[in-house]
Amino acid sequence: MVDSGDDNDDDVGTQRFNIGDNLRHKSFYAESIEELRQALHLQEIKSGSNSAEVATTHYSLGLAYRATKDFKLAMKHLNTAVEIYVSKSSQKQKGKGKVVVDEDGKNEKFGAEIRDCKLNLARTHHSRGVSHQRAGEYDDSILEHRKAIAIRETILGRSHLETARSHYVMGCALSDRGDFDESLGELRKALRARILVFGGTAHLDVVEVIENIGTVLAARGNMNVESIIEYKMIVLRSLEYETEGDIMCRKGEYEDAMIYYRKAISLEMQYLGDLHPTTCDIYLRMAEALGENGDLESSLVEYKSAIAIYERMMGKFHVKMANIYTKLAGVLMEKGEYETALSFYAKAYGIYDGTLGLHDETKQALMNVKLAAEKNRAAVSSMDILVKAEEEFKKRHPSASGEESNEDGKDDMNKMNGNGKKKKKKKKDKENLDGDGKDTEISEPVMDTI
Repeated sequence: MVDSGDDNDDDVGTQRFNIGDNLRHKSFYAESIEELRQALHLQEIKSGSNSAEVATTHYSLGLAYRATKDFKLAMKHLNTAVEIYVSKSSQKQKGKGKVVVDEDGKNEKFGAEIRDCKLNLARTHHSRGVSHQRAGEYDDSILEHRKAIAIRETILGRSHLETARSHYVMGCALSDRGDFDESLGELRKALRARILVFGGTAHLDVVEVIENIGTVLAARGNMNVESIIEYKMIVLRSLEYETEGDIMCRKGEYEDAMIYYRKAISLEMQYLGDLHPTTCDIYLRMAEALGENGDLESSLVEYKSAIAIYERMMGKFHVKMANIYTKLAGVLMEKGEYETALSFYAKAYGIYDGTLGLHDETKQALMNVKLAAEKNRAAVSSMDILVKAEEEFKKRHPSASGEESNEDGKDDMNKMNGNGKKKKKKKKDKENLDGDGKDTEISEPVMDTI
C-alpha cells in the first residue's frame, strides 16, 4: 500500500519551522525567513491557513522581517498571526458551547499569544518610527509612534518603560518638527514613567529626559536660561503632586487627589501657561479620577477643559482629540445620554480613521459607534451615523471586508499629522533616539516565545 505522505509532510513542515525559528534566534535572518516561508507553505497545505501552528509561523516570520527592517512585511505577518489567534480564541470550545473568557472579559484561549503579537506590533511601529525619524521624515515618524503608544498603553499601562520610551522618542520627533509644546507634553509623560520605574531622579535615563526638556525649552524660546533651570526643578515637583494625586485615588480619597492635581496644574501654569498640553494631561487625569468616583458631572467639566486646550493648541482633528472624545463619550454613556455620546464616538472614529488608518483604535471606535447606536435605536439619526460610519470604514479599508487593501492597510490620510496638515520636514537627523544611543532593534527586549 502506498503511503499518502501526509504524516511526512506534517513532519517536514514542523522541521522547517524549528530550523527557521532557531536560525532567527541566532540572527541568521535571511536563512530563517526562507525556512519559515517553506514551513508556512507546508503547514497551510496540511492544516489550512487558519490553524494555530500557521499563526505561530506568521509570528516568527514577523519578528524575522522586523530584524531585517522590512517593517511592511513584519506588520503583515504579525497582523495575520493576531487575526488567526483571535478567530481561534472566539470559537466555541468543543462540547462546552461557549467561549472561555478571563476575569477581564477577554479571551483566555491564546490570550498570551495575542498579547505578544500586539506588543511586537508596537515594537515594529516604534522601530519604523525611529527609521523615519533618522531620515528626517517626522510626520511619518510621529504617526508610527502614536500607533505604538496606543498599543503599549492599552496592554502595558502608561507607567511602563516601553510606553515611556515611545513617549520619549515621539517627544524628540515633535521637537525636530518644531512642535515644542506637544513635545514637552510627551517628554513629561516619559519622565513621569521613568521616575516611577527607577524610584527617583538619579538614574541616567531620568536625567536624560530632564536635560532634553531643557533643550526643547531653549529651542522653543520665551524663556531665559534661569527660567529653564527653574522649570526643570518645577516639573519634578509637579510630577510629585500628580503622583500623590494618583495615590489618593487608589485609596479612594478623591477630594485630596483633586487638591494635589490642582497643585500640579498651578505649577505648570506658572511657566507654560494655562493653555498647554502638560496642563491638559493633568485635567484628563482629574476627569478620569472623578469619573471613577462616580462624579460624572465634574468629570465632564474637566474633559471640556482638556478639549478647550487641545482645540486651541492642536486643532479639532488631532488624534489626541479623538482620545478625549472617546473618554467623554464613555461618561455620557454612563449618564444614559446615548445620542450625545454617539456624536462624540463618531467624531473620534473619523479622526482615528483619518490619522491612524486600519488600527485597533479605529476598529474599537467603530464598535463604540455601533454600541451607542444600539443603545439609542429610538433616534433615527443615530442609525444614519452608524450606516455612514460602516460604509466609510469598508471604503477606506477593503481588507476588513475581504477585499484587497492599500499598502499597510493605510489610507492616504495617514500621511497627515495630528491636525490634518502636512508640515514641512526638517532635514536634521537625531543620533540618540532611544535614549541609550542604540538602535531600537538592539535596545528593546523582544518577546520571542509564545
